[in-house]
Amino acid sequence: MSARQRQGAPRQNPQIIRDLEAGLAHHKAGRRERAERLCRKVLQREPRQPDALRLLGVIASERGRHEYAIQLISRALVALPGWAEAHYSLGQALQAVDRLDEAVDHYRAAIALKPDLAQAHCKLTALLIQQGAYKAALEHATRAAELMPEMVEAHYNRGTALARGHVFADAEAALRRALALQPDNVPALSELAWVLTELRRLEDAEAICRHTVSLAPRTAPAWSRLAQILRCLGRFDEARSCLRRALELDPKLSHAYVGLAILGERAGGEEQLRHLRGVLADPGHPAMARIDAGFALGRLLDNAERYDEAFPCFFQANSLYRQLLTAAGTRYDKAAFRRHIEGLIETCTPELYVTAEHGNPSELPVFVVGMPRSGTSLVEQIAASHSRVVGAGELNAFGEIWDRLSVHNRARPLEKWDAAHARQVAHQHLALLQGLGNGALRVVDKMPDNIFFLWIIAALFPAARIIWCRRDIRDTCLSCYFHHFTERHIYAYDLADCAARALEVERLAVHWRRVLPLDLVIDYENLVANLEAESRRLTEFLGLEWEPACLDFHRTERPILTASAWQVRQPLYTRSVGRWRNYAEHLARHCLKDSSKEETAPEGAASIAVCSNLSVFTPLTADTQSEKASSEHCK
Repeated sequence: MSARQRQGAPRQNPQIIRDLEAGLAHHKAGRRERAERLCRKVLQREPRQPDALRLLGVIASERGRHEYAIQLISRALVALPGWAEAHYSLGQALQAVDRLDEAVDHYRAAIALKPDLAQAHCKLTALLIQQGAYKAALEHATRAAELMPEMVEAHYNRGTALARGHVFADAEAALRRALALQPDNVPALSELAWVLTELRRLEDAEAICRHTVSLAPRTAPAWSRLAQILRCLGRFDEARSCLRRALELDPKLSHAYVGLAILGERAGGEEQLRHLRGVLADPGHPAMARIDAGFALGRLLDNAERYDEAFPCFFQANSLYRQLLTAAGTRYDKAAFRRHIEGLIETCTPELYVTAEHGNPSELPVFVVGMPRSGTSLVEQIAASHSRVVGAGELNAFGEIWDRLSVHNRARPLEKWDAAHARQVAHQHLALLQGLGNGALRVVDKMPDNIFFLWIIAALFPAARIIWCRRDIRDTCLSCYFHHFTERHIYAYDLADCAARALEVERLAVHWRRVLPLDLVIDYENLVANLEAESRRLTEFLGLEWEPACLDFHRTERPILTASAWQVRQPLYTRSVGRWRNYAEHLARHCLKDSSKEETAPEGAASIAVCSNLSVFTPLTADTQSEKASSEHCK
C-alpha cells in the first residue's frame, strides 16, 4: 500500500510520493538497486519517512543484512506504530536472526491490526509449529489458506500443523493440496512422506522420499527423512548410509546425529562431539537444533558408555524443550493427572463393569499397555513373530472412540449408556483390525496409553487379551528422559514428572487387574532373563500353539514405527536391565527435592509425592505381582 493510500500516514510531498511508488514498482520487478537509490533519495529529504525506511529495510533483509533491516523497520514503526505491514516485515527480519519470540509478537501485532494479512498468518504458523503450539498454528494456517487459497506455504504449514497434532488423514489432504499447486515442493514432499509413514503406507512414503532426493540431491533433511523410513522398514545399513550422506551435505544437521545414535552408533571423533556441543551451548542456534544436538550427544555418549558426559547433555536438551513447552503455554500437571486416575478408580468399579452384551465377542484384539519404554515393543515383536499374529503398532484409536461414545451418551450416566451404539462402535473397530490382520487370529495394538481406556476396551471387546508390561521404574523413567518424544509425552522431559506418572500408571494397572478379566503381566526383567519361558507364557495366553520363531523375534521383518524399531530387531541383550545404575549419582542429584514443597499425596500412597528421595524408583519384582502387594499398593 502506498504512502498516498495508507490510512494514518502524514501528508507527503508529491515528489516523495512519486519516488516511493516508483521504488515499490522497481522492487516488485526485482530491481533492488534502483529501488534502494529512490529510498535513499527520499530519506535525504525526509529522514524519518516510514515508507522509505520500511522498503529499505526489506531490501536489506533480502540481501542478508538482517540486523540493519531491524534497525530501519523499527524506525519506521516509531513513526507509524499501527502499520501492520511494517510489523510483518520486522517479524521476518527478526525471524531471520532467530529472535523468534520477538518475531511472533510482531506477527501477532500485524494480524491484530490487519486480520486479513494472510502472509502474517502464514509466517506465524511456522513459528508456532517450531514452538510446539500446534493447535494455535493450525488456526492461523487455516486462516491463511482461506485468505489465499493459492498460497503453497499456507497449505504446507496447515499440513505440518495437522501432522504434529497426529491428524494424519487431514494432514495428507492439506499437503497434497500444496503439491497440487507446486508438485516439486521439497518440504511438502518430505512432510508427506512422514505422514504416509504414520498412516502405515511405507512403500508410498519411501517412493516419495526417493523422488524428493532425486529432485534435491543436495538437501540434507530429505536424506534424513528417507533414513527414518528405511529404519522403520528394518533396512538399517541403508538408513545409516542416508544419514551419513545427510551429514556430508550438512555437518550441522543435528537430527541426523540423533538418527545414527538410535541405530546404535557410538560417539565418533572429537570433532563431531565438539560440533554437537557447540550447537547445544550456542543460544544463537534455533532451539530445536540445540535440543536435537543435546539428545544426539547424550545417545552417542551413552552408547559409548561415557555416562557422566552423557547425562548433562540429556539434562540440557530436556530443559530446553521444557522451556519451549512453557513458552507455548504447555506444562505437565501432576495434580490433574492424579485426579484423572482417582476418577477412573472411583468410577470403574466391578459393579459398573459392562457385560458382553455391550460389545463384540471377538478374540481378535490384543492390547499391550503400560508406560512407554517398558517393553511394549519387545512384547509385540515376540507376539508378531508367531505366524497367526499381526502386530499393528500403536493404533491411537481409543481416544477417538471415547469421544464418540461420550458425545453420543452425553446426557446418560455410565451405567445407562446406549448398548446398541457401543456394539456398532465395536464392530467398526473390529473391521479395522480385520483389515490389518489379513486373516490373522490375533491383532496386537501396542499403544501404551490404552491403559487409560481399558474399561472401554473391556466393554467393547470382552474377550480381548490385555497384556500389562512392567519394568523397573528407574529404568523406565530414565529411558523416557533420554528419548525425544512428541508433545503427547510432556511428562518425559522432567524425571520427577515421569516418576509421578509411572507410579500413577502402576496404581491404575493394579486396579484394572481387580476389575477386569483376561490380563497378563509381563515383567521386562523376567522376559530378558527367561526369554523362552516368558515367550511360551505369552503364546499360551494368546490361545495359540507354541512356535520357535517367537525366540527369533529379531529376524521378523515387519514395519515398526516407534523409536524401538532398531532395538527390537537385535538379539536379546541385557544391558538395558539395571541401566539406571550407570546414572545413579545423577538421578540422586536431579531427583532430590524438598518434600515439604510437594503436593500432598493421596491417603495410603505417600510415595507418589515424587522425588523426596531416590527410593521413589522402587524396583519391580515377581513378588509385587502378588495380590498382597497389589492390595498394599492401592489402599
